[in-house]
Amino acid sequence: MVSRDTKLQIGLVSVVIIVSVLRPFVFPLGRLGSIAFFAGTNFVILGGAHRYLALVDDSETIPVAARWRYIGVAAMVAVASFLRAVAGRTSVGSITLNQLLGGVLAVTVVSYLLYEARAGYLASRQ
Repeated sequence: MVSRDTKLQIGLVSVVIIVSVLRPFVFPLGRLGSIAFFAGTNFVILGGAHRYLALVDDSETIPVAARWRYIGVAAMVAVASFLRAVAGRTSVGSITLNQLLGGVLAVTVVSYLLYEARAGYLASRQ
């Protein structure tokens, strides 16, 4: 039997594909709009099902708190991808924004994975 998470994910990906194909004909966007659309669709694909299930307080397979943490990381990835595309070559001293965002994303993802591993371990001990 297909889980509720999988059904939602299939539906969201289908909608994103349809909107992505129709978007240039219905409402053409410039460079900045296209970058924002790309970052937004990535967020919808990565975090959309988790966001819906967190809002309806469904903790059938994954705890709601873990869903909210995942949504936070997915939002950060979307914002970072937008910033990298828009201003990635901007320098802050001798470091480009691309390098800075890469480091921040790496630390965020590693911290998230360690936190989730610890939370899973503590939950298994109860």
